Amino acid sequence: LRRGGSTTAATPSSGSNGAPGAGLASLASSAAASGGGPPGGNSSVPVGTTFEDILPGEKVHVIVKSCYLVVANPLCELHGRLLVTNYRLKFQTPKGTLREELQWMREVSYFDVPMGTIEDIKDEKSVTAAGAIELKLKVSTKDFRTLVLLPKTEEDIRSTLQAVAAFGVPGNPTLLFAFKHAEAAWESRSGIQDIDGWTLYNPVQEYTRMGIETDLMPSPSSPWRMSKLNSDYGLCTTYPAVLAFPRNMSDQELRAVARFRKRGRLPSMSWCGGPELEYASLWRCSQTTEGLMGQKCNEDAALVECIRQGWKRGEADRDLLVIDLRPWKSAWANKAGGGGFEGYAKCRLVFGGIDNIHCVRDAWRAMGAAVANVTEGESGTWFKDVANSSWYDYLGAILGSCLKVVKEILEHRSSVMVHCSDGWDRTAEATSLSMLCLDPYYRTQAGFLLLIQKEWCSFGHRFRTRLALGEPPSGEFSPVFIQWLECVYQIVQYTPNAFEFSTSVLIRLAHEAFTNRYGTFLCDNERERSEKVSTFALSFWSILLRPEESITWRNPDYKPDRAAIVPNICQANYVIWEDYWWRYSPRGLKAQLARTSTAAAA
Repeated sequence: LRRGGSTTAATPSSGSNGAPGAGLASLASSAAASGGGPPGGNSSVPVGTTFEDILPGEKVHVIVKSCYLVVANPLCELHGRLLVTNYRLKFQTPKGTLREELQWMREVSYFDVPMGTIEDIKDEKSVTAAGAIELKLKVSTKDFRTLVLLPKTEEDIRSTLQAVAAFGVPGNPTLLFAFKHAEAAWESRSGIQDIDGWTLYNPVQEYTRMGIETDLMPSPSSPWRMSKLNSDYGLCTTYPAVLAFPRNMSDQELRAVARFRKRGRLPSMSWCGGPELEYASLWRCSQTTEGLMGQKCNEDAALVECIRQGWKRGEADRDLLVIDLRPWKSAWANKAGGGGFEGYAKCRLVFGGIDNIHCVRDAWRAMGAAVANVTEGESGTWFKDVANSSWYDYLGAILGSCLKVVKEILEHRSSVMVHCSDGWDRTAEATSLSMLCLDPYYRTQAGFLLLIQKEWCSFGHRFRTRLALGEPPSGEFSPVFIQWLECVYQIVQYTPNAFEFSTSVLIRLAHEAFTNRYGTFLCDNERERSEKVSTFALSFWSILLRPEESITWRNPDYKPDRAAIVPNICQANYVIWEDYWWRYSPRGLKAQLARTSTAAAA
């Protein structure tokens, strides 16, 4: 193995002039001039270059015909070629040359790196002990892979960096692979009727199912009504177009509340138990903007009181449970900065103690490092590293808030309101987990996907920002959605037969959320998605709900049960999500094969 001395890191190239889209324009013009790819040397692409698992709309733009990939364990170099497409980096070894102990890397697609999963790519140049110059390209991913490539020429590096900048971080989501993929996929499946995943969540139908007043069905006894006050996103730009509010609140009053709540995210209903639970319901919002001076809003207090009273209208004597999901110190710090929390009469305020996106990101990285530190055959420090990551402490705080919601609604037939600071991270985790426990429909295959579309996509979780899709990771990067998926995993482990879906779909969601292949996760809110994406890209739900696909993630042991799930939040019952944390390791492959064998037998 060639090893050098000191190295000098270089920053990724984004095109000749440094502009986000410059690389793409350069690639496009070069492809036109050379008939298929950037011209010149080792990176030229013959017309019609393809490979076995190429996707509709995928095209090879760069070929590094000869390079090495450095493997750390066992320490060796793999010779092969690197293909750079508009979707991924793909390292290929000549047939029959991959060592037996490394076959697992091919089985788990270790050498396939979708553009959206690339967190960092940089080139390095060093001098070996023999005095030769060694070129190195280091790729770090958002799923804890590190690929160290040794190309032969600087042209190989330049072309690769330019392609990654053009197709991975173009600065404009409409330039991502999802749009080319959809165009080609629709053409290839012409005449085949798929379920339209973009219409899976119909708010009118969903609110009607919950028993509240809608255009489809009157419900005189319901204290809640459907509203289209936000149909033009003028009330709140990050909320869905169709919302549900207390029947007794006028539109004028609701506008006043929106002005008082941070970013206009006023209390809106996520779920209702219908007449069976006396219309007890779950509400979400952002923090107030009262600040330390205690600015008041009578309309906000009236809305909260309407939520508390529900259908009882003056006869309710129980205080409204308001869960501020933040640690109490953070809530007070936000109040000093102009935020706030509810100090209203007849409100029982509880702090959830869930840390912010920066803590989530740090804990996630620490768990990735704990996995990387494991060496088979050595004792290691696994339990210590996992504990020090605080990852499962944060899961425990989320599940603890979920338990409070479930028990309040089931035992007391009382509504609950939850929020954090902005109401699009921790709030989405708490509401959607609670709804998963309370409503058996969300435990079906279609219902689970609808839940994600409703509580995460439509209510404005910032997928594009949090997962850095089409743009470089910023300080706002945080895998909150991955954290929620593991919370779901823990609940499924507790009552596996209550779910129509298997945990394999959680892995697919964790993977596809980053790949830029579908439009589902590319945006920060419903408005952005409806204006820029849904007409031009595939919904991931369309794929998952195809009959030939849905059977692959259906739980064969599913037993429909209308009873609610009361989660067991004791950490002693938690199970490491090995399918996620170990999926790019031999250990993960063993678990995958065992799961496949069990499913086949079933």
